[in-house]
Amino acid sequence: MAKTKKPVEKLEPAEETQKDGKVVSTKRTKGSEFFWTQSRCTGCNRCASVCPVDAIKLERDKMPTKRVGTSPCTRACPAGLDIPRYVRFVADGNAPAATAVMREKIPFPSVCGYVCFHPCELECQRQKFDEPIAIRALKRYAAENDDGSWKNNLKIAPPTGKKVAIIGSGPAGLTSAYFLTLLGHEATIFESMEYAGGKMFYSIPEHQLPKEILNKEIKTITDLGVTIHTSCQVQSVQTLFKQGYDSVLLSTGVLGVDEGLLLPCDETAKSDLIKGSDFLKGIKSTTKETLGDKVIVIGGGSEAYNSAFAAKNLGVSEVNLVCSRHTGSKEASPEEVDRAIDAGVTVQPSLDFVKLVKLNDKIEGVELFRIRSYGYDKENKLHYEIINDTRRLISADTIITTVAQNDKPGSDYLSVVQPGVFAAGDGISGARSVIEAMAAGRSVAGLIDKYLGGEGNLDETLAPPEKTIKPLGEPKSQNRSQVELNLVKQAGGDKVEIEKTLSPNAAKKEAQRCLRCDIVHQVHDYSLDTSSCTYCGRCVDACYWDAITNGYGYEAAAKKRKAEAAALEEKNSVYNYAIRILPIAIGLMILAAAIAKLST
Repeated sequence: MAKTKKPVEKLEPAEETQKDGKVVSTKRTKGSEFFWTQSRCTGCNRCASVCPVDAIKLERDKMPTKRVGTSPCTRACPAGLDIPRYVRFVADGNAPAATAVMREKIPFPSVCGYVCFHPCELECQRQKFDEPIAIRALKRYAAENDDGSWKNNLKIAPPTGKKVAIIGSGPAGLTSAYFLTLLGHEATIFESMEYAGGKMFYSIPEHQLPKEILNKEIKTITDLGVTIHTSCQVQSVQTLFKQGYDSVLLSTGVLGVDEGLLLPCDETAKSDLIKGSDFLKGIKSTTKETLGDKVIVIGGGSEAYNSAFAAKNLGVSEVNLVCSRHTGSKEASPEEVDRAIDAGVTVQPSLDFVKLVKLNDKIEGVELFRIRSYGYDKENKLHYEIINDTRRLISADTIITTVAQNDKPGSDYLSVVQPGVFAAGDGISGARSVIEAMAAGRSVAGLIDKYLGGEGNLDETLAPPEKTIKPLGEPKSQNRSQVELNLVKQAGGDKVEIEKTLSPNAAKKEAQRCLRCDIVHQVHDYSLDTSSCTYCGRCVDACYWDAITNGYGYEAAAKKRKAEAAALEEKNSVYNYAIRILPIAIGLMILAAAIAKLST
């Protein structure tokens, strides 16, 4: 391939962008024709090798290394499981080591092997070649062939003397209790139902998740020292503090249809916004022009719904009510709610968390998102973890708040309004998956440990080290292993299909299809000469990891290059035509000269 004689145009750093809750370093060409994402690039050199004009240059390490947490499947996993690592252990025939990798993040590998909704498979880059890896099926196979050797590397910290009460024994509460115990704290779970397990026990049918599998993994947690009190209803966190608990976790799950724990609105209570009471008092002197076209009302009580209705009644075109399940004024009556909705008020989902959006110290609107866990530290500062892909913005000309600072429910209510009380799981995020609830439980365990004086570090290594791994070359076509199904007769007589566990041979073959996205040649410099690029798109098509993608300037540049090529082709065609007729013209000139000479 001919090398370009023009200088290579370096890629310049662009602004860092938020992706999946993490900062991703992105670079772009000066004209924004292409985007290259360093965290996705494996240094495989495919893009450069397929370029017909040698426009792409990479400076990379010769020796491959493992890059933690960057593979698409791991980024898609709510719990952040190191999926490529445990898949490779399955490929090597080491199911116990694969299970150990899972247990570094969650205490329920078998449960997830049965019921995880596997978002990782949707992001698996293998599907660009044929079909995604059957990750959940491999997880189930590994967990069911575990020998418990992961316990040999399990480290339990010395007792701290701190006691944590956990209300609710669902996946979030049990996961939190597991990790808090490893950190040396005494964890006690209070469950109002007869059996532990929460939605894993009561919401998932037996044929989808056998109770034997669930109870076995719950026993692993209690064997570590976690105490579970079933058929025990807790009405007040204050009672638990009086009993000597240093911290309380509310992991109650969803209490009803779209109902959960009341969420705080600290920032909006402290900000310089229009107070709902002041707005309603001055409603006679308020006009649509003073409010603008867009109004947001924060709160979920009577005052909030009346304020939203009043704004809509003044002629405001767009009124949004947010935080309808947050702490606020007295509860709105059904008539107040119906009146506001009938008037055209949009009530946002009740469990959205709210954060003010400011530009040059001016409030421009609110950002809404779901949170995985939250709680207050000893300085009464709120900490929380945002769930990926739940952010959205609502702009506003006017924001009215009905949330009062230090507004607290009575002492008989389960509410997170004081230091030492934390919340996690479906009770604050709405009904979500089992793996997401486990991620919430692990997250809040770190927050609680920090509150109790620890570092909040939950990292541990239970699996043996891997042997030297090389990046995968060009993948060979191989069909995805099909999971066999069994027909099982239910109590009512209906038959349902249930999946069987993969055989050792099928699991090994399936795991060997993994592209090893986490094994990379670290790239130190990436450049693309857009002056010689033909915009054929081969580099983009060759990349399995979407590290190189078309930028917003690609289409315009491609059209320009195509026009230049067409103009050049036209110019060349004229030149070629002239070259073709030149001999004829010369011949005719010679012939004419000869005829003239003869005639004389």
